[in-house]
Amino acid sequence: IPSIVSANFELTLVGETGGSYFIDFYADLSGNGVYDAPPVDHAWREEADNLASGDNTVDFAHNTSFTDVRWRHTLTFSLLDMTPHLGQLLGVRLIDRTRTGKEAGRLVIAGVPSADFSIDLPFLELGHSYYLDFFADLSGNGLYDAPPVDHAWRLEIDAVDGDETASFSHGTNFTDIGWTDQVTVAMTDMNPHVGQLLELRVIDKDSGKEIGRTRRTVDVAAIDVSVPGLQAGGNYQVDFYADLNGNGTYNAPGADHAWRLDWEGHPGGDALLPFAHNTSFVDVDWEYLFTLHFTDMNPHLGQLLALRLVNSGTGQEVGSFSMPAIMFPEFYVEVPGIRLDENYDADFYADLNGNGAYDAPPADHAWRLNFDDETGDVELEFAHNTNFTDIEFPASVHLPSAVESFSAFPNPFDDRVGLQFGLTQAQEVRLQLFDQYGRTVMPIRELHALSGQNTVELDGLGQLPPGIYWLRVELAPAGLFVYPLVK
Repeated sequence: IPSIVSANFELTLVGETGGSYFIDFYADLSGNGVYDAPPVDHAWREEADNLASGDNTVDFAHNTSFTDVRWRHTLTFSLLDMTPHLGQLLGVRLIDRTRTGKEAGRLVIAGVPSADFSIDLPFLELGHSYYLDFFADLSGNGLYDAPPVDHAWRLEIDAVDGDETASFSHGTNFTDIGWTDQVTVAMTDMNPHVGQLLELRVIDKDSGKEIGRTRRTVDVAAIDVSVPGLQAGGNYQVDFYADLNGNGTYNAPGADHAWRLDWEGHPGGDALLPFAHNTSFVDVDWEYLFTLHFTDMNPHLGQLLALRLVNSGTGQEVGSFSMPAIMFPEFYVEVPGIRLDENYDADFYADLNGNGAYDAPPADHAWRLNFDDETGDVELEFAHNTNFTDIEFPASVHLPSAVESFSAFPNPFDDRVGLQFGLTQAQEVRLQLFDQYGRTVMPIRELHALSGQNTVELDGLGQLPPGIYWLRVELAPAGLFVYPLVK
């Protein structure tokens, strides 16, 4: 509503019979045209539970019981000339580039309804930049396949400053968007936990990497909780807990209630996991999320950034992140792996001299932030400065003793990578390639390698988007290591 014109008025909203909803609304007290958290603007949340058939009424009188509703702005996306895809499945998602590739939201339409139509995506944050990825299921198999089997495209939305619009006319400038499937846990009988915090994470069992997590309140007894990031053929586990004791953090059962679901050989497509509340609890050994909010990183645009988290008491690295190029002066990095009541160093550097490896300042710019985890998830702020620290960032590859040498060429790669490695004895070798979010991006390769020098070529990589990739090299009986690759 552009302007409130009277003290008393009504709004009509549409919901589903039996549905339960939050109604979020705000008045732009500051007059700047966008949402600001209270008290800058005035914002409220009302609830509409178990809607009856027909009309329902929610009454509201102005008050000062404000709520930060974390308003998201809407992208209205117009698609034109989509005649080749009438009736086909359409998948659309927003990837938050400011949050280094985290998916902000998605919408799947069972069938393209007409040649020209529009959809709304209410997922935008002010100041953030996004990829708008979408595909039409030309093959009709209900899954995403890289072009030209399916038709897929990518648009860019830069520096959101409110509600945005984007338009697209069908063309053949296809892009392999690397669409991932989504897992939804359909929870029922959660009455014991209504009003409590729920946290859920998905882990790729092959790589051990977390591919996504979410947290929310259990508002009603039946809720759906979704996380994207699945790949066909992957093996996954879902860990989640309800904060029964209400202290805001995880405690092993029975202080909190926790569960684990897992499955092997994901067949492809979105996964639906039904879950009814039960007392078959599992200690999921919850780890918390570290977030570092970078600002003023203009001096390092286009440069590699690498970060690792180290438990300062044990010296153990508990998590890491890297990206081949800093794209924006402001961005967020998220790394899971921290635990309550532990002290950590966040060590990170920007590759100022561009040689692809760490060098002590001033050749590269490096910093260390020390923090205690006293509350669970931790978010720190970092503005670029010249208070550099030699963080002695280690080489990222630790070879088993049976591996005399290992190299990958070219690196950065284009459509293929050659591997050359020397072994002291014959090994059974298993190769897996993951992107920086732990998603498998290449079919598993298995081979028998002889004592001495071996050469292997990985091809068919031309459709992968630019970024950092991790090659997991598993040798039997020698062990395993992970090798970084850049495209």
